[in-house]
Amino acid sequence: EGMEQWDLTSKISPYLDRHMMFPLLEYLDGLIADGSVRYSTQDVAAARLALLRPTHMVDYAIDIYKTVHPESEIPAEMQERKTSVYQRLEELEKGCKALHELCSNEEEKTKLQASGKWNVDGVSQT
Repeated sequence: EGMEQWDLTSKISPYLDRHMMFPLLEYLDGLIADGSVRYSTQDVAAARLALLRPTHMVDYAIDIYKTVHPESEIPAEMQERKTSVYQRLEELEKGCKALHELCSNEEEKTKLQASGKWNVDGVSQT
């Protein structure tokens, strides 16, 4: 019998943030690769895909989907989600453009810092 009897993944996973599960699943992949556990790589990939579904990590989800379903086309819902996430990202980048430009302008940033206005109120007035 392998190390499966000592694996606590299923016991602790309900208490972990989903983003903390990805390194744990990567670790399990390593154990599978070196033969320490006899889990299916497909099962681990499917678990990873289930964790990714509600996140905005769409490219990673598509990569995992291709691993789990190598012969299948990417589902339309995943493509639509990707499009939606990237559109939202564009909107957010447009909304932050002025702040990003200000933070990138060292001269202006130095002036604001020197005048004590390098804070939310000072930057909002700029």
